[in-house]
Amino acid sequence: MWSAMKRIFNYLANLEWTERVQHACTFCDRSKLTKIVYEDDDILAIENRRLAGESHWLIMPKTHGIRDIEALNGEHLDTLQAMDRVKNHLIAQHCTDVPSSAIISGYHRGRRPLLGNIYYPDIISIHHLHLHVIVRPRWILRVFKYPAWLPLMWKSDVAVLKEVRRLV
Repeated sequence: MWSAMKRIFNYLANLEWTERVQHACTFCDRSKLTKIVYEDDDILAIENRRLAGESHWLIMPKTHGIRDIEALNGEHLDTLQAMDRVKNHLIAQHCTDVPSSAIISGYHRGRRPLLGNIYYPDIISIHHLHLHVIVRPRWILRVFKYPAWLPLMWKSDVAVLKEVRRLV
């Protein structure tokens, strides 16, 4: 338990409080990808290296045009809907006996203004839009790293889709 709390504190203490630009994207370099669980012309889904539950998939557009959910607008609705279809496909294929309450899906928040030149921290570690789908997440991660109760760090994919639909 103490080890988990120490990791959480370290994670929070090392958030990106300043704007950071990544020059090399882990998701764009296929040699760095873990197991690919789904692929079509536009969308790629991989098993995450650090499992937060029984399964932990990252679903992303193949093109590196969108940094994070803070950059989304109405033009991105088709991409988000395609990612949602892949999420539903993976769940139907791999999780037939798992109740929907045991699956969480959403996005970490990017850097965005709070007040003037003060910003919320950049929670994302890879600046390439990606959706997390976690099957039976470990409770400590569900509460602290993927918290439905804290929209400053995490936003459900349902909420993101709803917001982008309003922009169309």
